[in-house]
Amino acid sequence: MTDLVPLVHSPTLGINHAQFDLEGIEKFGMVKIDLLGIRGLTVLGEVAQKIQSWRSLEFKDGLSVLANIPDNDPETAITVQGAKTIGCFQIESPGMRTTLREIEANSVADIMAALALYRPGPLRGGLRNAFVRRFKGEESIAHIHPSLEDLLDDTLGVILYQEQVLRIAHELGGLTIAQADILRRAMSHFDPGKVMVTLKQSFIEGAYHRRNVPYNVGERIWEMMAAFAGYGFPKAHAASYAQLAWNSAWCKSHFPAEFMAAVLSYGGGYYSQRVYLMETRRLGFAVNPPHVNYSKTHFRVLYPEGKSKIYMGLNQVKELTHKTMHKIISCQPFSSLEEFLLQVDPHPREVKNLLMIGAFSGLTTIPEGLATINQHRPPGQMQLFPSPKSSQDWDQERIAQAQQEILGVSLSITPLEQIADQIEYLGAISTLETEKFIGEKVKIVGMRQTWRRFRTRSNQMMCYINIEDFEGSLQVIIPAQLYRRVKGIVTKTGPFLAEGVIEHDQERNRTQMQAIRFSLLPTR
Repeated sequence: MTDLVPLVHSPTLGINHAQFDLEGIEKFGMVKIDLLGIRGLTVLGEVAQKIQSWRSLEFKDGLSVLANIPDNDPETAITVQGAKTIGCFQIESPGMRTTLREIEANSVADIMAALALYRPGPLRGGLRNAFVRRFKGEESIAHIHPSLEDLLDDTLGVILYQEQVLRIAHELGGLTIAQADILRRAMSHFDPGKVMVTLKQSFIEGAYHRRNVPYNVGERIWEMMAAFAGYGFPKAHAASYAQLAWNSAWCKSHFPAEFMAAVLSYGGGYYSQRVYLMETRRLGFAVNPPHVNYSKTHFRVLYPEGKSKIYMGLNQVKELTHKTMHKIISCQPFSSLEEFLLQVDPHPREVKNLLMIGAFSGLTTIPEGLATINQHRPPGQMQLFPSPKSSQDWDQERIAQAQQEILGVSLSITPLEQIADQIEYLGAISTLETEKFIGEKVKIVGMRQTWRRFRTRSNQMMCYINIEDFEGSLQVIIPAQLYRRVKGIVTKTGPFLAEGVIEHDQERNRTQMQAIRFSLLPTR
């Protein structure tokens, strides 16, 4: 037994419990189960609950909404095929969206294949490109040996799933079920004593004697399976993820406002909040700052005059406590700032932050509100003399600066949207289009997402910077010679103009840019 933690008694639960690592628990004949927290499920749940509240006679709960999402919906197929999947579970990264477009995915089955393709196993073995060519009819299906036809026919002669490797090992190579399971564990990085090497000869011999597979062909089949030593996707895993991805795309296609509000509420996924806000605006929805009369804890959608309007959640406001949030929500609506101050009795810093981001729009102007709270008063008491009226509110630039500081993001149009004409004039392409320009010099324009500097072997400093635009993100490599000239600007947020050569990282199956020029663009 390995790594047994001493038995511990829990007075609260009244039980004894112990902790083992995965090998230790297996020796007791028990199964280790990984429980994953997936924000995408929360997003789906939020949208489904909203739909159910509108159609309560049709659906008894949110789960019944999700269970009745059709697998052959034309609008969802268009969303998936066009890779308009920012925010959608598992299919929003640049690499996944490129894969969706490459195979022209338009069904759950296609998404399942795309998810399995975009894993280190198929990537290492060079199987992904072969599958794409065969899927598009550009290459005929050719099996290494006729014995593989029944085992790989549904995936066009390419190994995509762990189960296929196990069937080949067992049915073709004659390995026992127990040996096949050890092989499965070896493929998943649990290789006890280099077992892959040990099993290789048994497989090649077994394939020769059972199916008359020549030794050299058996070696090739083994090498094709060995590509999965990096990581192979179980088919059941791919199938369940594909269904969730399709359900996400269905929600985005039919209930885009509710879907994007849920994505924004729960931290998004692959991208930063800025990208999801740009995507929300691209879909035609304006996102309003938190408002004391309309906002709840999270983002929400309202329909004044029948048109959807998204309000940011109160939990986005810097220094606003849970106690104050709860008080605001329980006392809504407010007819004036004075009523708000009496009923909520917030800390001065809280109400100041709310004022500066426009949370009292329609009740008072920002200058008038700030003047009101600057007059000292005992808690819970209205001021004796009214503050001077000010009909002149802050301009949009000043409000945007306050929102950036207090909310972490400006809800007015982004710097990229401000210079959209300039981006077109410069001839910059989107980060999603870079896949088409491998080996070519191109320009991209975007905001800084993350950046990391490090020293090379020759002790020179260089930098990796992730640039976001309207369509996604791209890693830009700034070599040492260029970094020396631009190190003073890479710490800024952008927008940046990057010019360089597009490369394809085979191991990670993603594009990146080797920068030649890198500069900061002015905004209006």
